Amino acid sequence: MRAFTLLLAVLISQTLLAGKVEVYQFDDPADEQRYKELTAELRCLVCQNQNIADSNAELAQDMRHKTYELVKSGMSNREVAEYMTQRYGDFVLYKPP
Repeated sequence: MRAFTLLLAVLISQTLLAGKVEVYQFDDPADEQRYKELTAELRCLVCQNQNIADSNAELAQDMRHKTYELVKSGMSNREVAEYMTQRYGDFVLYKPP
């Protein structure tokens, strides 16, 4: 019984660690909305047909964090998109030029 309880605890902790979710704080609700729109419009380069908002890939996590930083720094949506395309190429956009 003790071994079963230990195994169950390990499995539960692994499940919780795998489901890590970032939580970003915004001072302005408009910035939060822009962040949500941008992460829905940027493509995950690992998943390719998933946006970075829905992807669990490490690269998508990094891209979400960078998007958060850029929005918080006051960059416009266009400037954020330009930064991402300079860094990752046009494929990061669902509607490339």
